[in-house]
Amino acid sequence: MYIWLLDNTYSVSVTLILLCVYFFVQLKIKRAEKKKLKSIKKRDISDAVETESPLYDQEKHLKQLGVAVIEDKFSFFRKAFPVFLIFIWLILVIFPHLTDVPRVYISLIAAMFSVLAGFSFRPFLENLFAGVVISFFKSIKIGDTVRIDDQYGLIEEIGLTYSVLRRWDWSRFVIPNAKLLNKEIENLTMNDQYIWSHVEFFISPDTDIAKVEEISKAAACNSQYFNNIEEPSFWIMELQKDTIKCWLAAWADSPSDAWELRNDIRTQLIKDLQKNGIKLHKYNLA
Repeated sequence: MYIWLLDNTYSVSVTLILLCVYFFVQLKIKRAEKKKLKSIKKRDISDAVETESPLYDQEKHLKQLGVAVIEDKFSFFRKAFPVFLIFIWLILVIFPHLTDVPRVYISLIAAMFSVLAGFSFRPFLENLFAGVVISFFKSIKIGDTVRIDDQYGLIEEIGLTYSVLRRWDWSRFVIPNAKLLNKEIENLTMNDQYIWSHVEFFISPDTDIAKVEEISKAAACNSQYFNNIEEPSFWIMELQKDTIKCWLAAWADSPSDAWELRNDIRTQLIKDLQKNGIKLHKYNLA
């Protein structure tokens, strides 16, 4: 009788604890979903490279896609979590009775489950767990302009098991979430969209540096994509036997403006340097 009461008390305690966990986590999931939805709706999204989009309203389309992905993802979390808790409840309730089961059977079941999970579910579970981590942290969000493995573009979708990067040429780069979690990501819009954009070029050592600096800064200032919060900066980065490496840096309002600003600077630099008889070393303009 005592053992039955003890066993019954244990089961009730486990059930009550897991019920509390269920309501607490569901509340957290609901709050996180509302926060994510509010963030994506309020966000000002600009493309990685500004183009005449084939979509009628690209920003609206991205926000609608983001809202749909967030709602689907959190709907899955809400439905999957009770199943997970029931599984944990069964393990905890059965655990005290495992001593009554022959060890051979326990070892056999454990081995079968390990093989099944290892071969069938491991990739899915890894990507799913990575998707959950990415969803609840702020390393990347839908609408961020990023560079991943030299792929430059906009985060278009963060799914449960994979994410989609829309490259600057509108092709899609699909990355499993488990790999994405382990990659170094250059997020250009994590806190704000301002970019200190730079262009590097090489000139001959006998060139008039003061003239080059004047031409370079003018090339940046004359671009419509230049943000004049600060004067462009001109630096000599390297002095070599037969070349001088120069950098020109200037502010832009967004990654797409920075892309256009670099193009304007390069184009104007080539024209003005040629007009003044200044030759780029091997025409190496990065």
